[in-house]
Amino acid sequence: MKKYVSLILCIILCLTVTACGGKDKKPDAGESKPTSGTQSTVSDDSSSNTSSETSSEASSEASSSEESSSAETPDNGPSFTPEKMPADFDPTSEAECYAVDFDSWQMYLANPWNPVPDEWLTMQYGDSGLAKVLQKYRPNPAVNSQLYFDARATDYLHAMIEAAEKDGINLDVISAYRTNEFQTGNFERQVNSVKANNPGISDAEAREKAATVVAKPGTSEHQLGLAVDFNSVEDSFRNTRAYKWLVENCTDYGFILRYEAEKQDKTGIIPEPWHYRYVGVKNAKLIEASGLCMEEFIEKYNVEG
Repeated sequence: MKKYVSLILCIILCLTVTACGGKDKKPDAGESKPTSGTQSTVSDDSSSNTSSETSSEASSEASSSEESSSAETPDNGPSFTPEKMPADFDPTSEAECYAVDFDSWQMYLANPWNPVPDEWLTMQYGDSGLAKVLQKYRPNPAVNSQLYFDARATDYLHAMIEAAEKDGINLDVISAYRTNEFQTGNFERQVNSVKANNPGISDAEAREKAATVVAKPGTSEHQLGLAVDFNSVEDSFRNTRAYKWLVENCTDYGFILRYEAEKQDKTGIIPEPWHYRYVGVKNAKLIEASGLCMEEFIEKYNVEG
């Protein structure tokens, strides 16, 4: 009896091992696995469409001068918090003003009497010294019309826009870095506008008048990559909540309101409530507290200049 029981157990064990081996068996190289024809087609079409779209976007980006390759921050906002001044920092301290590094890139002065250096004039969109302003900070984020800013200051610009948004304020970047070619076209259009509105005016007079509204090529702060225009190039911008927010908060992010009415004789530029210049957080605090425009501040405190 025991012999029959043992035989039965052996047969059961063999059948179990065979069944398990069948489940784990992999198809040979020449053996096809069963698939759903519909699933296979969808997968191939999806892959093909994705590749086509990616290639199209890459081609479009390569063909656009404003979309050429550069260091780009992911489109998810700033990843840092601008530095805070020490508790004992006194923005009214003249000693601090005299200690400013006036030779730094942050404090370079560009105006009708101080041209932009050649190294800035030869920069093009996509150069390593420039970074893209995030598309979501443009007036119409859905339209690909990218602008650039100095790569060393772009995070500060993004952080300021994000902070304003948290306070319910919308800041759209409408102008930032400009090539010399762009500034030339901008200036010539203004010259033509002056001529059209002032029949009989000489070319020299038209150019002089135009230069108070649009900086001559080679003298614009925009060509430094350190100036930005927000929302509207209309004087009425000064009556908006966005302007009020900028005036109260821009220095926390290293920016100053550059062109004010009472300083026009010093800056050579008409009032522009929309135009802000990056100079660094500490320098911005000192300039604001002094009540001076950038030209006056440099003239007074840059004793070695």
